[in-house]
Amino acid sequence: MFKDTVTVYNKHTDSGVEKWHRTVLSGVFWDSSRGAVVRKTGVTSADGLMLIIPMTIKGYKKPKEWTALPDKTGHWTLESGDTVILGDITYEIVKSSKELQQFDDVLVISNVDTHSFGGRMAHFEVIGK
Repeated sequence: MFKDTVTVYNKHTDSGVEKWHRTVLSGVFWDSSRGAVVRKTGVTSADGLMLIIPMTIKGYKKPKEWTALPDKTGHWTLESGDTVILGDITYEIVKSSKELQQFDDVLVISNVDTHSFGGRMAHFEVIGK
């Protein structure tokens, strides 16, 4: 069931400059939908993502703890506004996360639920658009 690989881009600021830290996570479950809703007022995106990440994947830090790390190598976090792409993406962002729009299956995290009920079932449930 957890056969997917994703790349997480975490945004942070270094000396006033916006930077992105890339981490590849394997052994996750990706379920996305793409679409649009047509209304009288115009077309609205109906894209959605549910991503399940087992807590057994090493390197996770809570957002504030991750931000405070001087060296983020080997660590990742999940925070609203961060970007997730399906697959092992090696692209490094130069200026802006808009550069990631060149890839398919790019979604921005809007909500993260922590399900820490112990054992191998503990996981993060990530929702995005």
